[in-house]
Amino acid sequence: MSLGSIYNAYPNGRPSGLPTDIVDQLVQVKQYQLLTPIEQDIADATARKDNYSRLNDQLINLYNSVSSLTESSAFEEKIASSTDENVATADASASAHAGSYSLTVTQIAKAHHLIIGVDDSNNSTGVTQGISDADDADLIADGVTLSFYHNGTQYSYTTDSDTSLNDLAQMISNDDNGVYASVLNIGTEDNPQYVLSLTSEDTGEGIKEITTDSSGTSRGVNLSGSLFTTGSTEQENAQNGQNALFNINGVNYSRSSNEISDIISGLTIQIVNTGSTTIDISLDIDSIADNIASFVNAYNAFDTFMDENASYDLENKEAGPLLGDSIARGVQNSIRSILSGIVPGTSSNKYQYLSQIGIQFSDDGSLEFDRTTFEQALKENPDDVSALFTGENGIAQRLKNVLITYTDSSQGIIPQTINSIENQIEDLNDKYTEAQEDLQEYEEQTVKKYTSLEEAVLKYKAIEEQLDSYIEMWENLKG
Repeated sequence: MSLGSIYNAYPNGRPSGLPTDIVDQLVQVKQYQLLTPIEQDIADATARKDNYSRLNDQLINLYNSVSSLTESSAFEEKIASSTDENVATADASASAHAGSYSLTVTQIAKAHHLIIGVDDSNNSTGVTQGISDADDADLIADGVTLSFYHNGTQYSYTTDSDTSLNDLAQMISNDDNGVYASVLNIGTEDNPQYVLSLTSEDTGEGIKEITTDSSGTSRGVNLSGSLFTTGSTEQENAQNGQNALFNINGVNYSRSSNEISDIISGLTIQIVNTGSTTIDISLDIDSIADNIASFVNAYNAFDTFMDENASYDLENKEAGPLLGDSIARGVQNSIRSILSGIVPGTSSNKYQYLSQIGIQFSDDGSLEFDRTTFEQALKENPDDVSALFTGENGIAQRLKNVLITYTDSSQGIIPQTINSIENQIEDLNDKYTEAQEDLQEYEEQTVKKYTSLEEAVLKYKAIEEQLDSYIEMWENLKG
């Protein structure tokens, strides 16, 4: 029921002559007095919280971009290339030593592949016969145990009356044994010959293969009987496991894998094929420059935010919401001071300022990044460039320290300020609820007040009408 609607009982106007919506009017005035100031305070506090949250987001973004520049490894990133990627590819970490390495591959590592089928007494060149239906359990003998060793561990699988060749392959593949089992049709579409295929998931010889003994000296599987009901079982090593054989800078090596990472520190070589190639390791100048560009972009995003929110717009004559805010200006001044000042401990180096390596402030307060100047400085004096950013006195660490002071989730100035504002908003919401209750009580009292007034007026009018009637009767009797 809307405020004051009880007085709709007076469609022709109130007996008192007051407006029919008098209660609505009075309650609206009271509402403006009680609720509107609190609503404005809540809106203002929410806006402040949002502004600080957006400022915090900008600073965290800047923190993330500068965090990767605190360690010297950020300026030691390496890139590896191969003159013939058909022979090998390479990848280098920061710890790799720059240089050139000759690689010759005489044998690539391969995985052992074993085929198990039905013995064909007329054939001596390998498995050429299997079974006609891989889903027919009647073609697989009941109670036969197939076992093998892989990486020194034995695995065993026993068939039952419901086991088909597909079931056996699935049983082996589902086990954590490092062997992939499948069913192959080595026959034709019209005359299928299904056999069991076992392939080691590891490359290399010996225990990396599927063997009958733990030492890895005999390839194959052990069977407690013939696996197939159609004939005796035959095994064929379709591909023997073998190690990769290669030579690096005149030294011969053998490894079970084609991925080599234990010879040259920080360098991983992926052998693809036999042949010769040269692996070159050099400083990854592009990646390092990209990281610096990301940092500059993060700062400029922060600078744009400050321009939009902490300055005065002369054209529109409008102040930004953070204009004059001590927190916003404090962190901005601290960051600019670090970026524009001399880096402590670099007096004997070629570079002491960011501006000397292509990073400097423009007239509008943003950072400009001259990539060519930076890359040239990195090529000529990588250690001196690194010294500007890394270490306790480096720009990156000093920026991190400032940014942590402002953004740390538990002790940071901005999160604590946001928490304080949230408490204010909570108190204002409680105050708003109390004001609503006061307004409701005021409405009820006002309704009672004007109800009593209208009742008194009606009673007065009834007496007046009755007196008028008596006077009229009296006059008539006199006449």
